[in-house]
Amino acid sequence: MDLGIAGKTALVTGASKGIGKAIVEALAAEGVRVIASARGQEGLDKLAQSVQGVEVIASDLTEVLERQALIDAVTKKYGKVDILVHNVGGPSPTEAGSTSLAQWQEGFERLFQSVAQLNLSFVPGMCERGFGRVICVTSLSVIEPIAALAVSNAMRSAVTSMLKTLSDEVAASGVTVNCVAPGLIATDRLKDLMQARIAKSGQTEQEYQKEYLKSVPLGRLGTPAEFASVVAFLASAQASYLTGSTICVDGGKRRSTY
Repeated sequence: MDLGIAGKTALVTGASKGIGKAIVEALAAEGVRVIASARGQEGLDKLAQSVQGVEVIASDLTEVLERQALIDAVTKKYGKVDILVHNVGGPSPTEAGSTSLAQWQEGFERLFQSVAQLNLSFVPGMCERGFGRVICVTSLSVIEPIAALAVSNAMRSAVTSMLKTLSDEVAASGVTVNCVAPGLIATDRLKDLMQARIAKSGQTEQEYQKEYLKSVPLGRLGTPAEFASVVAFLASAQASYLTGSTICVDGGKRRSTY
């Protein structure tokens, strides 16, 4: 299927590995001019070597000045962004009762303010041109809070509500705003979370994974490429009547019916 987005310009954050890298690959395969951003220059350089035509800009989205530098660099060189993909790694695991104020603040900057600041810079231009796609990678925690991920649970839920509000405000301008919630996708982030939980459980890695996957009807981890294909569709011309939604890519793990 031709997704109708060849020649569009996309900015993808958290793009050097895992889900973000897969999204870059999926969009580039559709002829999208992709600007990829992440904290580490080394990972970005490897991405630029492996995916033809991708431009890379290093930026730490937890820092307001670095976010602004990214915005300025993209605006100066490309002038616009048609497809904005927010993908930011989650904070370290903590429990709500023991999370420090500094950890709450860091999570707010990382997960909420980064989305808000990039939206303020790029969404108005989308509205003026009559086309735009804002897509945010969130988590199943926005539907079913995940144990020991207090900051992520709270901040990603706040982002989801903010983006739902934005979707109403820009819909008449031809701009769609959606979230995609990954379930158990085989990434470094998931591996780190699993290792932290294995250390607490006293189980072997094999024992823990067997029990862990019982909650997934498909019986396996998802791949970044499977997740990225959903993001690519949301960016497409064909997805023009889909906005204000959270799409769960989770192998059936979510137990709610909505």
